[in-house]
Amino acid sequence: MVGESEVRIPGRPVGVPAVPRGAVGTLWMLFLLLLIHGSAAWTVTLAGWADGLEILPSVAAGGLLIGWLLAISRFPGPVAFLLNIGYGTVWVGYLSARLIQVPTWSLKLQWLGYRMTVWAMEAVRGGRGSDPLPFVVIMGALIWLAASSSAWYSFRTIRSWRALVPAGLIAFINAYYYLGPRPLTLFLITYLLGALLWLATVHYEEQSQRWRRERVWFVPDLGVDVLRAGLLIAGLALALAWILPPAGPSETASRVWSEVSRPLRRSQETFNRLFSSLRSQRPAYVSPLGRTLPFGGPRRLSDTVVMEVRTQGPARYWRGMVYDVYTSNGWLSSGEDEQSRAPMTALTARPLWEGRAVVTQTFTVYLPGNTLIFAAQHPVAVSLPTLVQGRFTAQAHDLMGIRSPRPFGAQQTYEAISLVPVPDVESLRQAGTVYPEWVQRYLQLPPNLDPRIRRLAERITANADNPYDKAAALEAWLRRNIRYNENIPAPPPGRDGVSYVLFDIRQGYCDYYASAMAVMARALGIPARVVSGYAQGEWMPDGRYRVRQRDAHTWVEIYFPGYGWVEFEPTAAQPPILRPQRPVTPTPTPPASPAAGPTPGAPQPTPTRRNLLAEDFDIQPGEALPLPHTPQFPIGPLTAGLMGSLGMLGLVLWLRDRHRLRRLSPAARDYLWMNRAARLLGIRLPASWTPMERARHLAALAPEMAETMRQIAERYTAVRFGRRPLPPGSAPRGWWLAFLFYGLRGRLRSALARWISALRSRTLPTSPPFAR
Repeated sequence: MVGESEVRIPGRPVGVPAVPRGAVGTLWMLFLLLLIHGSAAWTVTLAGWADGLEILPSVAAGGLLIGWLLAISRFPGPVAFLLNIGYGTVWVGYLSARLIQVPTWSLKLQWLGYRMTVWAMEAVRGGRGSDPLPFVVIMGALIWLAASSSAWYSFRTIRSWRALVPAGLIAFINAYYYLGPRPLTLFLITYLLGALLWLATVHYEEQSQRWRRERVWFVPDLGVDVLRAGLLIAGLALALAWILPPAGPSETASRVWSEVSRPLRRSQETFNRLFSSLRSQRPAYVSPLGRTLPFGGPRRLSDTVVMEVRTQGPARYWRGMVYDVYTSNGWLSSGEDEQSRAPMTALTARPLWEGRAVVTQTFTVYLPGNTLIFAAQHPVAVSLPTLVQGRFTAQAHDLMGIRSPRPFGAQQTYEAISLVPVPDVESLRQAGTVYPEWVQRYLQLPPNLDPRIRRLAERITANADNPYDKAAALEAWLRRNIRYNENIPAPPPGRDGVSYVLFDIRQGYCDYYASAMAVMARALGIPARVVSGYAQGEWMPDGRYRVRQRDAHTWVEIYFPGYGWVEFEPTAAQPPILRPQRPVTPTPTPPASPAAGPTPGAPQPTPTRRNLLAEDFDIQPGEALPLPHTPQFPIGPLTAGLMGSLGMLGLVLWLRDRHRLRRLSPAARDYLWMNRAARLLGIRLPASWTPMERARHLAALAPEMAETMRQIAERYTAVRFGRRPLPPGSAPRGWWLAFLFYGLRGRLRSALARWISALRSRTLPTSPPFAR
């Protein structure tokens, strides 16, 4: 591959650059590197994740300069690496300290060290990072390492992947997560153009040095023609990529990618925890909810329309993610199981709880990029291929989130069927406290929970004698005593978020209201969880709900035996949930209360029929549930066709090669395999070498095969160039595999000897330190 082998000059001393260039070639290469790394730095700077990112272009320029100076110096690799780390620490530290607004440099450096230490301690403890400065410092370090290593691998030794990939990863990952108004695509095009020209330049340099070693004449101005052709090809490739319509991924490929990218999604949750203070440059519709729900500071939500929903039946919320594990820093969703489902098939298997209405919803996603599927409470089927996340056992299927294998397009539509709870108050009061075993984990609380929270919950519910009245008392107390405010500061490091709201500031928004109620309910032994998604939205005259970004909401669900999870609304800024006191009709599912559809003309509930749902839902409470099984890597028609096509192509190439080999004489066939073996071992034999010169070079690498190499070369020479009969003898059976074995062993020995020699030359003096 171009640029993946070190370009060496015979007799070059250790530490001397391997790629000699004149002034013009050096300036041209530095210009290309500045184009590549400047584009990567500017994509992050313009994204505006945090204040202070404007230092990144200066960091990239400094990294290129130091990397080039170290590459052309006589310092060996390890020493140059240590010097590069030292220079980078000083330069990035200097630029970062300038961002701290204190009068003296001594205080600047002290504050820089203190803020980095506090952030590191929070990261180790599993806390939430609320300081944006560590992100700026870490991005500066990454830009420095990418730029300096790129210069090293462009001037000391040629490694194309190591020179180009780091900057490309920074630019493309940043552009992938940025969905703001800045035109970052122009910088990606600039990076690609610079990378393609870099490859063309390096390829010409390698070939020209090879021609000079082999004494092949070529036009001195050929480099200009190569660069002109490279620029033309790069421009055509970028234009073609821009013009061609995007190809949508297949369902099977999307599912495979979801399995492969699962570790990346988990690392994204860790990133969000460590850098929670970064400004979001992506609208809330782009998978706004992840596996964590941290306690944050002020939030500002716009009037951007996220989606519109048509529903047949009552629905108060559009659920996105369920959180079950509480920490002092926020909530976690512990659902580790992920299974794929076909369109309109049962998402989970669950008992058919009482007091449920079957509600059908039609969602229209107005803005693209989302993978999180929203639906009314307890969705049972979706009209898209889905990936369900949660805990799936034989006792219960605990659904916590639904995602699409591929991002939504603009104005994409999907349907969902849900079992929405519409129980009456008297039924919930009589539900009892006999909870299934799988529900017990919804009583989890941190061992160091502030004891004042439990005492407050007991005082609020002192007059209640059943879980429903206790939950209703907590809900009413929070609505009366906590002031709604979206501009509150984030909790101080190490401070429990619920204690911070209940006993310190006594104000907050929906995340804090829901967390406080769920934690107090758990402290009383009532299973509770927090759910995030969107509130109902604005009711439109044509029969749909218009949901905006400012409708993002978090609420509480309490578990009642026989009725399942029931929603509660502790947030003072939201209208209260009004339930009927007693069953309105004796039907299995009562009709909706006025609170389920508060606006005149809102949809009414659809009667529940047991044969309306799939058989997976026709299960009596307490009965063991079948566990749906879906292979992690399904082999669909497209995948099978692709594998079959590749197999057929390989078979055709193999048969073609066999046909060509049969047409050769035995001597020519052995000589061809000798050259193929050399290429497999990574040995580049000059085209000007004769067969005997090739045989002697390979025999030096594998002395055990010297006689065999000599016989193969002599027989081929006699057949190809001579008019005499073949010399006696033939290559022994299985000589090719034996040569690969001995050749590989020889290459390893040679590499080890060179490494030991280089190590000795760096540690032992070449002359006495004191000459007399």
